[in-house]
This record gives sequence, C-alpha cells and structure tokens, in this order.
Amino acid sequence: MKHVLFYTDTPNLGGAEKHMLLLAKHLHQKGVGVSLAYGRYSTLRKLHDEFTKCGGSVYMLDTLHKHDPRHYTRLKKILSKHKFDLIHLHLWNPGACRYAFFAAPKGLPIVTTEHDPFELRGMKRFLKKKCLKKTMRTIVISSDNFRLLDEYYEFPAERLELVHNGIEIDKFLDNHDQADLPVQKGTQIITCVAELHHRKGHRYLLEAFRKIQAHLPLTSLILVGTGPAESELKDQYSQIPNVHFLGWRDDIPQILRASDVLVLPSLKEAFGQVILEAMVSNVVTVATNNGGPVDIIKNGLTGYLVPPASSEALAEKLITILKNPEQRHDIEKAALNSVKENFTAEKMAEGTLAVYKKVW
Repeated sequence: MKHVLFYTDTPNLGGAEKHMLLLAKHLHQKGVGVSLAYGRYSTLRKLHDEFTKCGGSVYMLDTLHKHDPRHYTRLKKILSKHKFDLIHLHLWNPGACRYAFFAAPKGLPIVTTEHDPFELRGMKRFLKKKCLKKTMRTIVISSDNFRLLDEYYEFPAERLELVHNGIEIDKFLDNHDQADLPVQKGTQIITCVAELHHRKGHRYLLEAFRKIQAHLPLTSLILVGTGPAESELKDQYSQIPNVHFLGWRDDIPQILRASDVLVLPSLKEAFGQVILEAMVSNVVTVATNNGGPVDIIKNGLTGYLVPPASSEALAEKLITILKNPEQRHDIEKAALNSVKENFTAEKMAEGTLAVYKKVW
C-alpha cells in the first residue's frame, strides 16, 4: 500500500480542510493510506477526530501559529521517522505550508493543491516561486486557478493538474431531517452559507434583499457562517426585517433542503463547494460569475451566474426565481445530474490518484 502524508498549517476549519477529509476517506477506499500533519489549533479538533476515523495516523505539531518555525523541525522529524511515498501539501493561500517545502527530504515527491491562489509580491513572491520549483505536480480546483498560477508565477502548464472538488451526494439525498430555522411558515427562504468576510460579498446580497422585500415581503434571508465581518454586517443590516444571522451550523444539509434559493455573492471565489451541496439538495443556486462557480454552473441550465458586486443584478435574478417557482424544476433536475456526472467525491479521488501515479 502506498502511503501519503497530508499537511496543512491552516488555523481554520473551512472548505480546504473539509476537502482534505473527504479526499482522505475516498483515497483510503482506493487502497492509499493517508495520514495528516497539522499545527496545534483547538479550532481543528473536529478535523483531527474525523481524520482518525479514516484509518490514518494524525500528527499534531507543537506550534503556536502558522509562522512558527517549529513547523519545519516537527515536520522534518515526522518525515525522517516514518516512511511516506509522497507528501501532499494543501495550500489554503499562496504563502501557506512554506516550511514543508524545505522539511521534505530529497527524493520525497511533493504534490500541492492550490485552494485559493492570489498574487504575492517582494520576498513572499520570491519564496513562492522557489517553493513551486520543488513541487512535482500542483493540483488546482478550478479553471480560473489554473489561469492565475500561470499569470502570477509563470508555473509550467505541464505540471498543473485540474481536479475539481467533489461531494458525497448520498449525504444530501438521504437526509430528510428538518432544520430548526427562525422563519415563519410559508416564507420563501434565501440562504447564503459562507464565511462572513468582505470578499464573500454579503453586503451586496443584503442590499439586494432590501429591494426583494419591497416586492416579496414573505421572504427570509438566512446567513450561515462566522467571520471577521460579522459585527459590521450585523450593525449595518440586522435591522432589516427577516434577516437572520445563524452563525456556525452543523446541519447544512437540512438548512439547504429547507431553502428555496442558495446565493453565493462572492467578489472572489476559489471554488464554491456549497454550490454543489445546494445542487444535490434540489435548491436553485445563484452565484457570481468569477472563479470556481463558472466551472460548476451552466448559466440558465443548472443555475444562474450574475456579475459580482451588483446588488441590482442579484435582486433582479432572485425576484424572478422566487416569483416563478414552476420554472425551477428543470434547473434542479439538470443541476443534480451535473453533480452526479462531474463533481462526486469518487471522481475527485480518482483524479487525485491519477496525479499521484504520474509522480510515482
């Protein structure tokens, strides 16, 4: 059996970390052992526990933060003590995991996944390009990420591999529990599941919701997530009737099933995993036409794409959808079929394993 070590220095439990967990589970089913090394953060306790269930070893590095040089020494010790056939670094931003590139012993193949690439400058850019040279293959999760790595770092296209994220469809199809939501019965529900961060574009959705309520007063807006913009958004918009900030929730499948529309109004979106989750939950999706959503949604066929930073475009599209519920069926059916064909966890694992085999 081949054995792979996943490594991340993220302090957050977000999309990239959920991707790692799902990928490890399905690689294990394909006969590849996967272990995990990560920095000591209480926020990642759930990742630790769930990863253990996948059958791999978990190494919690005794570090204080992502810049702690002990990432290098602790990781180097693990790699010298245990035999791995490959180390897979999950870069949640372009500067992530930099110690690992130098801790990996000569001869150990390095594969990276760029979850959210953007441009670095100065010394950070110099180090990034140096790290990229040590990488045998880099996986990108969207066509836009493929373009960005070439544009920002002139990374050779022959060492880039496009492998879309995937989801476990049955988790959503087989879930019929009811979500506990603070909305009136008979209300149409618009839902956004995203970190409360300025780049996610919540303010444009909230401004759009003001306009929507003038036409459709029996509509609620559900915002799921936490983040650095939470206080500001609550101060500015919580007085709007039927706006609900739910914070962190574990019952996303149930919330999606209760929703009429899922909106992802991001100014920049690396992929958009929640779009897939909504598509298999029979929920029409509206997202901005940048980054990952462009790979997922066929506009007008499996969902809708609108320009970023436009509350007017969002409001117009959402009003049309909510006023014409009979037109949603074809979209929902096509969306489900698209996920089944293109975005399953099984397909993601197959694509990743194909990359590993090229390296091996």
